Amino acid sequence: MQLNHKQQELLENYTQMLLSWNAIHSLSGAKDAKSIQKNIENSLYPLSKVNLNNKHLLLDIGSGNGFPAIPLHIALEIPTILCEPNAKKASFLQNIKAHLKLTHLSIARKKIESLNLESLPDFITSRAAFDVKMLLEKCKHCIKNDTTLLLYKGSNVENELPKGLKHSRFAHTLSQYLIINGKDILC
Repeated sequence: MQLNHKQQELLENYTQMLLSWNAIHSLSGAKDAKSIQKNIENSLYPLSKVNLNNKHLLLDIGSGNGFPAIPLHIALEIPTILCEPNAKKASFLQNIKAHLKLTHLSIARKKIESLNLESLPDFITSRAAFDVKMLLEKCKHCIKNDTTLLLYKGSNVENELPKGLKHSRFAHTLSQYLIINGKDILC
C-alpha cells in the first residue's frame, strides 16, 4: 500500500513520540528510529497480502505502544479502538491521539473481557498479547461473522493454534501473520 505524504508525516511523528516516551517509560524494545521503522513496516506488511479495504472498524487488543494499530489506523483511515488496560501505555496512546490529531481513534483503558462495544468491529488485530486460544476466548463477544482477525505472532504460533481452527497464515522476516474469519470462530 502506498502511503501519501500526510500519512508518512504522521508515522514519522509517531516514531519521534515513541522514541521520546520510550527513553523515559520503556514502552518498547525498539530503542532507535530504525527499529521503530521496522515495527511500522511489519505492522503494515499484511496490507500487501490481505484486502482490508472493505473494513470499517478496527479493534486492537493489547495495544501497548501502538503496534500494529497506529500504523494500520493511519494507513487504512478507519475508526479504530485501542484496548489497553495498562495506565502508562494507555496514557501514551492518548498522547499519540492528541498530538497527531487522530480524531477517529479511541482508547479503552480496560481488559478486553470487560469491553462493551456499541458496534462490533469487522477487523481485529493483536500483537503478542495472548496465545491464540486465550485471545479467541477473551474477545469472542467482540466478534461477528464478517470479522477478520489478523494476529501478529512469533515462531511459536503453531503450538498456540486450537485443534481444527480454520485459518490462513503467512510470514515476513521473523513475524508470522495469522488470519482467522469470524464465522469460523462462531460456528
